Amino acid sequence: MLTWSLAILYMVNAFWFVLRASDPVIQADGWHFLDVFVRKAIEGHLHFADFFVKRSVDDHAQPLFKLILLFEWRYFDLDDVVGAVMGVFAAIACALIFHGVLMRGRPTNSGNGVPLLAWAAICALLFTLGGVGMWVWPLVVLENITILVILVFLLAVWHAHRNQRYLLLVAATLVLGISSDDSAFIAVIAVLLGLLLMLRADPEQRLTSGWKIFAIIVVCEVLVRIGYAYLPGGAQTTHGHPLVPLLGVLIERLKEGGWWQWALYPLVLPVYYQSPLKPAHAHVWLVVQVIMGVLLLVAHVFFWRRALRGRYNLPVFMAVCMMLLSYGWVAGIILWRVSAFGNDYLEQPRYVLLYAEQLIALLLMWAGAHELRSNAVTSRRELATGWHPKTWVPLVGALLLLVVQVPQSIAAWRMPKYEWAYYAKQATEIDALARDPVHTKDCELVNPVCGSSPEIRRDLTQLLSANRLNVYSSKVQRWHPYLPALTPVVVGSAKTALGTRKTGAN
Repeated sequence: MLTWSLAILYMVNAFWFVLRASDPVIQADGWHFLDVFVRKAIEGHLHFADFFVKRSVDDHAQPLFKLILLFEWRYFDLDDVVGAVMGVFAAIACALIFHGVLMRGRPTNSGNGVPLLAWAAICALLFTLGGVGMWVWPLVVLENITILVILVFLLAVWHAHRNQRYLLLVAATLVLGISSDDSAFIAVIAVLLGLLLMLRADPEQRLTSGWKIFAIIVVCEVLVRIGYAYLPGGAQTTHGHPLVPLLGVLIERLKEGGWWQWALYPLVLPVYYQSPLKPAHAHVWLVVQVIMGVLLLVAHVFFWRRALRGRYNLPVFMAVCMMLLSYGWVAGIILWRVSAFGNDYLEQPRYVLLYAEQLIALLLMWAGAHELRSNAVTSRRELATGWHPKTWVPLVGALLLLVVQVPQSIAAWRMPKYEWAYYAKQATEIDALARDPVHTKDCELVNPVCGSSPEIRRDLTQLLSANRLNVYSSKVQRWHPYLPALTPVVVGSAKTALGTRKTGAN
């Protein structure tokens, strides 16, 4: 009951925070997809390939996100908070999957608190308000949907491995590949490596049908990549970043002192994102972060020692795959983002969601290895209590994860009133652009539109205004009373007339 109470508290806290503090105003990538996706829905000629449209060659197609965007337009006047709420629901679904994995086959009165404590700590990571930026930006919260699809894929792989039935694996691999693009590619590589490690380390898992799982995953992923290659209009620009020049830039970033940031921030930011100390004590907080980083690096060493030498069950298998997945994500951030924007880009709050996967993997390994060890012990005392002497270090770590959510949540809940002022200013700037797209003196909050030509500014802001979407919707203004009561702007003729609104999509 205590564990479920904590989990529900974390879930409700994150859900309510998203409702109160997430940004309903169109921003950043939303402007691009307003132009190339929502416009087609309004005009009634949206096609299947449009769900895979990208900003550039380097971008990832996100068809599930486009589907949610279509839902937001059709029923909620393009209120971005709806997507953030769906992201919270996806995180809740992830938490329930982890509970099923950790408590699978266990009696509720077994007396073994390790899996329950591990699950409570996982919930703390899934719903932490430490990285506030990942909750106030709806597009980031939606990443929980990608993680949910990956977890279903991992379960399908394990089901195929244990039961030698492959239909679910085929379906899960295709859904993952189609919906998650490059994250699916990283997840497939992580799972294939995880399978190889499991078959090498645990003789009990060496089934003769293992090659079928490899073949099915590879064939399905290849088919999906071929399909992506033939999708028309998959990218709107032809500007890519060749790998070799990127590596040269990364070497320069490394020389700038980036090596310690690359190692430190992905480890410690999910634990405690923002310093609780005053700016004058910044050096003290850095020392604390380094200590946390060293301890977590040691935990990673023990993790791989156990993964390479121990027996496997479902939690251990998922832990190994998720750890490899987190490494792949961090490598991608370093290669594509740090090379372009500098070492400090690793501190972006939206990446906390991805960094947290390595901590979840550590907790899964702790609980899974503890289950295997508990099944093997003969001591009556250990059988009665469920505790092994080696559990106290991860036990303290899990308890700390639970405790630090309190100050981080208190700090987060002080922010909504400032966020509301920011969102109101965004809406005011959009309205100013709609009325006078040539002069952009006060237009720093609605990029990239501010940096576009006056014609594009007029076109996109008039598209919102003429169709009473987002900041011009009376429903959105009523749901978010901090937004100004804007009225549609009639300046010339918008490309899409008001009468064409919500005519349906093909």
